[in-house]
Amino acid sequence: MTSSKKDTAEIYATSQLERAVSISLEKPQAMLTRNFSRISKILYFVSTQLPLPHIKIDPSVKQAMRSFLDETWKEVEDYYSEVENEYTNNYKAKLLPLDGYLSLKSSSEKQFNLVVNCPAISKFINLVVRYDILLKKIDYYWLSGHMDDVTRLQVAKLLDNKLRKLTTNISIINKALITKKFNSLGFGGKDELTRDEIAKQQAEAVAENDSEIIEDEESVA
Repeated sequence: MTSSKKDTAEIYATSQLERAVSISLEKPQAMLTRNFSRISKILYFVSTQLPLPHIKIDPSVKQAMRSFLDETWKEVEDYYSEVENEYTNNYKAKLLPLDGYLSLKSSSEKQFNLVVNCPAISKFINLVVRYDILLKKIDYYWLSGHMDDVTRLQVAKLLDNKLRKLTTNISIINKALITKKFNSLGFGGKDELTRDEIAKQQAEAVAENDSEIIEDEESVA
């Protein structure tokens, strides 16, 4: 039995690798549990499909999307590097072992087996792992008595907010691709009308034409 054209079109092969990562703390676990499947699909499309010429989107819009994403990656990575350096200095100042956080035990560590089919997905996983390690470094410093409770919560929240900004911006790109509202979402180009908007415009045009005909008939009379 031969496959239909529709079935054939939906079958495609990609190179993949599996990554097993252990995540200790709740927030990074939630980031992978709730967001990985959706985020990985968007990153895969942006990396492998968006650059293709048959994707009829203005090149300047494609570049704006890439720049938007690259700038967000850089913002998160730079901030994480800043915090890493800060706690390296803090550990040294308090004579704590730099690998002291490795002694922490997690109350509920989770293992994730993740599929990677483009470098951006691997980059996202690395960032979540980095987030998990940073939280453990902060917790070790806190549990050692060198940080108060409020500061610990504030620092952890800022780390979470930075990563959430990345996932939000990835979602904005996805929204632009789905709605074709490139200009409205800050990527330049020209917004395309949705089916509902086209139907509405057609209905309004018909109504306007009907109105003009009635007015002409009345003026003739």
